[in-house]
Amino acid sequence: MIKWLRALYGYNRWATEQVLEAAARLTPDQWLAPGTAGRGSIRDTLVHLISAQRSWLSWWNGSLSAEAAYRLTLNPADFPDLDSVREVWSSVARATQTFLDGLSEDDAERVYTHTLPNGLVFRQVLWQMLLHVANHGTQHRSEVAAMLTACGQSPGDLDLLRFFLERGDRRAG
Repeated sequence: MIKWLRALYGYNRWATEQVLEAAARLTPDQWLAPGTAGRGSIRDTLVHLISAQRSWLSWWNGSLSAEAAYRLTLNPADFPDLDSVREVWSSVARATQTFLDGLSEDDAERVYTHTLPNGLVFRQVLWQMLLHVANHGTQHRSEVAAMLTACGQSPGDLDLLRFFLERGDRRAG
């Protein structure tokens, strides 16, 4: 399971970087224009994607409690340009890779528990949360890709298979 999670997060990083490359071709007005999908503008949606991954990772790696990690949100206004977004993305991607590199199969089965403010208890296995966050990234990247395409700056094919083919990973099984 760990090799699949690592592959999925390798794809996650690659696809996000493809989107960031396409975003580099935007005008400042396009970067900040209200979007028709996602969390607002292209910038706002990318910041949300990165913020969510950063928050979850902070809980999983033990650097923050679940409550503190939930409150750890990035404010899009603090990211005036693509370079500032790339900088935080690079940091989150590296921290994610470090976390994944240290995981064992047993770690992936670890159950995280947190009591929500409404008194309900959240209990989830790590591998399921990892899949959730990767899937969350796919959703928001696709929204950004649609907005980029509408601006004439498509990021191109973001398929998982393309990622594997570009890496030369054609192994069976």
